[in-house]
This record gives sequence, structure tokens and C-alpha cells, in this order.
Amino acid sequence: MNYTKHIYPVIICLLCFCQISGQNLKGYVYSDKKPVNSAEVLITDPEQKKYFTVTEENGVFTIELPANKMYDIKIYSDKKLLTAKSIFLDGNKIENFYAENKEIEIKSVDFVVRKKKIIQQKTDRIVFNVENSIMASGGDLMDAMRLAPRISIQNDDIKITGKDKILVMVDNRPVNIPKEDLINYLKSIRSDEVSSIEVITNPPAKYIAEGNSGIVNIITKKSKKDYWNLTLNTTGQAATHFISKNGANYNLNYKGLIVSSSLNYVKGYNAPLNYSKIEYPGVTWIEDSKQTALADNFSGRLSLDYKVNKKLTTGLQYIGSFSSPEVESLIESKIFDHADHDKNSVINTNYKDSKSNKFNSFNYHILYDIDTTGKKIAFDFDYFNNINLTNQLFASHTTAAALSGLQNFDAGKNDGYQKITNYSLNLDVEHPTSWVNINYGARLSFTKTQNDIHFYDLTTGTEVLDQNRTNQFTFKEKNQSLYFSLNKELNDKWEIQAGLRMENTETTGYSGTLNNESKIRYTKFFPTAYVLYKLNENNQFSINYGKRIHRPEFSLLNPFKYTFSPYSTSEGNPYLLPEFTNNVELTYSYKDFMITSLYYSDLKNGFDMLNILDSGTKIQNTAPLNYIANQSYGLNQYFYFKIFPWLNTNVNITVFNSQSQSSTPVTLSYLNGWNFETKADINITLNKRKTLFFSTNLWSVSKGVTNLDRSTSGFQTDAALKLFLMDKKLQITCYANDIFKSNRIAYTGLSNNNKTTYKNYDDLRFVRLSVVYSFGNKSVKASSREIKNSEEKDRTTSK
Repeated sequence: MNYTKHIYPVIICLLCFCQISGQNLKGYVYSDKKPVNSAEVLITDPEQKKYFTVTEENGVFTIELPANKMYDIKIYSDKKLLTAKSIFLDGNKIENFYAENKEIEIKSVDFVVRKKKIIQQKTDRIVFNVENSIMASGGDLMDAMRLAPRISIQNDDIKITGKDKILVMVDNRPVNIPKEDLINYLKSIRSDEVSSIEVITNPPAKYIAEGNSGIVNIITKKSKKDYWNLTLNTTGQAATHFISKNGANYNLNYKGLIVSSSLNYVKGYNAPLNYSKIEYPGVTWIEDSKQTALADNFSGRLSLDYKVNKKLTTGLQYIGSFSSPEVESLIESKIFDHADHDKNSVINTNYKDSKSNKFNSFNYHILYDIDTTGKKIAFDFDYFNNINLTNQLFASHTTAAALSGLQNFDAGKNDGYQKITNYSLNLDVEHPTSWVNINYGARLSFTKTQNDIHFYDLTTGTEVLDQNRTNQFTFKEKNQSLYFSLNKELNDKWEIQAGLRMENTETTGYSGTLNNESKIRYTKFFPTAYVLYKLNENNQFSINYGKRIHRPEFSLLNPFKYTFSPYSTSEGNPYLLPEFTNNVELTYSYKDFMITSLYYSDLKNGFDMLNILDSGTKIQNTAPLNYIANQSYGLNQYFYFKIFPWLNTNVNITVFNSQSQSSTPVTLSYLNGWNFETKADINITLNKRKTLFFSTNLWSVSKGVTNLDRSTSGFQTDAALKLFLMDKKLQITCYANDIFKSNRIAYTGLSNNNKTTYKNYDDLRFVRLSVVYSFGNKSVKASSREIKNSEEKDRTTSK
């Protein structure tokens, strides 16, 4: 099928709609009878809407403006006002601008030196202006993100408070790389290269409606031409075992060509611990699992952008990740008979999971500035494939007095192959007018997954293929989207924004082994709305609403049943449906000191992995199912305290109520409870040169509920010492994580009236020493193209 025929009519219509032309103003700027190069031209209309451009080497600028208006024009150079003039534009016009004999130094005028507040509330996001924060300067991007409101960084996991998952973007372009590579990449960017961090808790219609997630958008500073920069980093991390991380980032901007690249390699082990307790009628089953997990990952990223002319930019980006992780587990299952203590049993299982993962992603894009009024059009083509090979072996031995029905020995092997392929076409248009700013676009996405899984019985010592536990499964998904968004400043106090996104989805799943086909089709609309009210300079209010969708990860749709031990299996569900969430949030901000947010979330048709216990066979089978409805409401309170010039802290306090209902008799039918979480980051400057810093992170969570499970309390304490040398080009950091080994939260629930308790510890107590050296002739703006199939990439990994 030729899918491009679907998008060509959309492109033509959008291009035609964009060609609402204004009038051209051409200006010549002179000082001492010489043309002024790179002069900044600020143009303001009667409605206080601003237009901006710069002059070329010959002192000429050309800009398109709406006709029949009076414009105030100010021209700056080197932070000085050269000249100012008012003109009426009623057609194409040429104007000369001569600098006055005496340049006027800017004191507090317009955009050039007006200092932004550290924290700003905008219509659909909160902005943390890194460049105006003294405490955020000198470190890396991760240091700056810790200071931003609503962002929580715990164990290198970046979250927005109240959101399950987030998307990280650089200059409005998602960075879709594995978590380990993402953290290394963010640590390689210096905070001094960042202008602001935008926290978007309820994304507008422009972004895909996937997930109950927010967006963290990093805006980098604009760099001058002809620069290069190289950053080298190495990290050693010691916990139960040792992990090494090494990487390099190279960036170049030369004669219209922008290159951004990175290489990272991670290798080493960690040792997670898993504990579970199941109380069956008459029997208690306690399981301890000690794991040794190998991380062996090499990844790279290369981005090339070329500015063909003033209006047209084109480029491509490649991301690759290749890993061979291994997990070896020693599982001890102790079975206690309530009536006869002489019939206790022990099952020892050796389990090994070896994988080979290959991920390749390609993006090609074209950006076209239609005119200088801000009309822009962007086209993206994205492609990725993800190939996973899995080999899982287990062998179980039963010792002591065996209970009835337990086997003395059982062994098996899963051999799996999965290939996921996706490509998408995306069109975005920005269309400002004199009355309202418009944003609209379209997206087409096509995904195919192929699964070939085999199970072999090894109990006799010879491989015997089990046809009943072997499966070939193919899944296809088509998604078409259209969106439209409007933004309007009503006056100095009120601003509104509204949008609507439509997504049509068609899925087909086919099991070759079962000769069974499942088809699902649905069309959904996702409205968004925002209102911002500025009472005065220090007090602002905003309210927003948005509807979101979360589609199942591809691995959850495969009906094949994996066998991990004689008493532990897991399978997918080809009929699994997406879940939907409605979010409402009211926010009040006061100066740079305080942000208060009240929020409400309503989840329908929620899905999760459901652990189904059989009281007779004692087999635990885990499968995904749509069975959850959840309503939650809460308060998030952010404070920023600058106690002394050398001491500051930011505090996040969250309290929320969760009410969950279940549609399956396997679990509790209803659970209601309150949760309380606090987090504080304390930052201390230890010397006058501001090259030595100490920081500590304190985090705690109360007893509470998570969906239909009850959770225990927990806390964690981290600390870091950071030293800058060689004019801050060399950065050395010593970091201690979970110092007291206290982040051990247990979850308790019911499965078929059997009480279950789970507690995992991911080897979080470690010491990390990092060295980062950055050198080059200019500060760098990292280049990263927006990847339009980020939703599909996220779904290649189950959570």
C-alpha cells in the first residue's frame, strides 16, 4: 500500500492555508556611514505584539508584517540602542535607519536586559529560568533539573510529581534513547548552556495523547556560529558489584552545518533482591530471589542539520543501541504447612535470562520558515526497528519433605524472537495571525511486531519441544492523527488556549499457532483547555484540562505463556484495550517562592499486570487485564528558600487521595487511602570562588495505597560533593545514594482471597565517582531532532 497518498492532500491543504501573506519591510541600518552587521531589530505593533530579526553583513534586514498598521522599531547592537523610529506600513516598503551620534546604553528597556523571574507561570507550562539561577550555574543539566518545580529525581529516575512517566525534550524535540543513555546525555550538558527548563504537566494538543505523562522541555541558549565542543565523561559506581560508564559528546556549528553526536558504553553488575510472601489456605509460601544482573550496553547518536538558506533547514538523526544483558537468579521458595510442620518443603530454582537487543532509529526532517511573522511548517519521517532475542533457562529442585503434588525436579527453556518495526509521517504548522496564534498538523504511524516463541521441556535432560507452549504471533497497528490548537492573549491579565486532537487506531493481532485473529478499531478525541490569569506581577493563577490515552506495550499483547519455574508463568493479552485519563489542574504561583497545585485525575479502563494465584496448584500466572478504575485528587506544594547567598533549598510536598475500583473478583473490589510524600534538596556553596559544592537530598513517603495494594512507608538520603577545576572545564563529583539502605517499600494485596506481600530492593545503596571534562571554543547548543514515533518506541519495553 502506498501510504504517502494519505498525507499529500493534507500537506497541500496546509501549505495553501499558510500562505496568508503580509507586507515586506526592508531596512538599511547604518552607523558612522557604515552598515551594521548583526544588529537586533525589535518591532512592536499597537497590540504590543513583537517581531524580531537581525541584520546581515551589509546592514540589511527584511521582515514580513501585517499591513495597515503603525509599528515602533528599535534597533540594538552590543546591548545599546542605536536608533528608534515609528512607521506606518501600508504596502511593501524600504526604509533607512541611521544611528544617532551618541549611542544610548540600555538601562532597563525591552527584552535585552530585562531580567526574567526564576520561575514563570505560563498558560500550559511552568518555566524555570536556569540562566537567572545562581545555584543552578556551574553544574550539569541534572543539577539544574533538581531545582526545577514539580520535578523529582530519585535514583536517576526523572518524574513530574503526580505523573507516572515523562517525556524529556531538548528544544521541543524528544530525546528517545534508553534510560541509562538519557541520564549520561543530560549529565554531559552543562547547566550554563541551558536557558530554561519547561515543566508541562498537561501537554497541549500538539503532542501525542499517549500516556498520563508530562513533558520536561530543556531550552538551550542560542549559540553563535563557528564553534565546536567535546565533552568526555567517565564514571565508576560501586554497590554490591561495580559498574563503569564512559562516554563522549561532540558538537559542531560551522557554516550552516550543525553536528551533534554522542557515544556511551556501560558495563557492570548490580544485585537486586526480591521477596514475596503468599498466604494460601493451609500453606504459606515465602520466596527469596537473589539476582546478579549484567548491564552491557553500547549506544550512539548522530544528528546532522544543514541550513540551506534563511527559510529552509533540513537534517537527519540516527540513534543506535546494542546490548547483551544477563540476569542470573537463585530463587529459594520455602513452603510452610500450617497443620503439619513436618511437611515443610524447599524449592531451589536456578534461573538465567540472556538477551540480545538491537535498536536502530532514523529521522529525516525539513523545517521551512514561511515568513518572518512566525509561520512555520515542519515535516518529519521517522523509522525504527527493535530486535530482541531471548534465551531463558530454569531448573528447580525440591528438597525436604515434599508436599502433595510437588515435583522433585523440573526444567525448561524459552527461546524467543521479537522484531518491532515502525515508521511515521508527521506534519506540524505554526500559523500566527494578528488576532490569534494557530497550531495544527497531522500524523500517520504504522507498526508491525513479529513474535516467535518456543518452549522446550528439559526435565529428562533432552530438549523436547512443547507445542502447547509455543507460539507465533503477529501484531499490526495503524494510527492516524489530526490536531488543531488556538492561543489568544485577551489582555494584559488574561490568556487562553484550547486544542483538539483526533486519533484513529486500527489493530490486528494474529496467532499462527492458535489460528486466531483479533481486530480492534476505535476513534477518539482528546480536548485540551488552558486559562491563565495574571492578578499582578507577583500573583498568577492557571487552570487546565486534558484527556490522555495509554496504549499497551507491544510485549503485553502476545498471548504466549512464558514459563519461569514450575510455579511461575506470564502471558500476554491480544484483546487488551487502552486506558483513558481525564486530568484537571489548578495552579497558583507567588513570585519565585511558591507554587501551589491542586489536581484531579480520573482513570477509566485501566490495565495492569494481574497476578492470578491458583490455591490448588500453587501456580502464579501473571497476565495484563483491563480491570482498574481510579480517581485521585491531591495537593502539590513547592517552596524555594534562599536562606543565605551560599545556602538554598527547594521543598516539594505532595498529599493525595487514591480511590480504586476493580472489575475482577481476583482482587479487592475497592480500596481508598491517602498518600503523603516529601522531598527536599539542600545546596551549599563551600567557597567564595564557587567551585566547591555540597548537596543532600532527603525523601520520604508515608504508608499509603497504590491502585489496589497497600504500601509501607520509606525514606532515602543521598549526598554529593562537587568540585570544579580548570576554569570549570573539569568537574569531579562524588555521590552517595540511599546511604542508609532504607528505600524498602512493601506492597500488600489480595489475589483470589490469598494475601500477597512483595518487597524488592534494586541495589540502590552505592557510591559513584564521576569525572567530566569539557573543552572547545564556544558554548554548545545540543542538537536533537523531535522524534515523532516516540509513543511507539516507549511501547517496545514493558514497564
